[in-house]
Amino acid sequence: MPQRPLRLPFAPLPENGSLLAGVFADAVLKNDHTQLDYSVESLGFVEQFLERFRREGLSVNDFAETIFVAGCYIGQVMVQQAGGTWIRQEEAGLPEGVIMMPIVVKLQGNTVADPVAKAFKRFHYGQGDSILYFYKVFTAEADGSEPSL
Repeated sequence: MPQRPLRLPFAPLPENGSLLAGVFADAVLKNDHTQLDYSVESLGFVEQFLERFRREGLSVNDFAETIFVAGCYIGQVMVQQAGGTWIRQEEAGLPEGVIMMPIVVKLQGNTVADPVAKAFKRFHYGQGDSILYFYKVFTAEADGSEPSL
């Protein structure tokens, strides 16, 4: 996690989850000339994007806002493709002492995923912390099926 306050274009609130995801999609279109479509397949681009800047040696503090909005993009894919809803982490019913990002995604069956934290973990730990695997595990758990990997 960054060691400084984040300077996000919108407050990290459930009603802004899609707007923050859009900031990422717009930046990718402008800078990489890639149109993201909120499909599960587009998560592969997010993997490559974070890995590219990780390999360039950027620190979390250098790249924190971009990682945050990338996480919101992951979450918005969960909202659009798996029927999720953005909620405040306080609404997640977490055990005492468990802390998540300010906004998380609630899926069917009351499964709660933290895609923003996942983006930070992916950036920090690299390829072994797969975003696509995260998506498949959480969405399979939410609908009761086994993930197909």
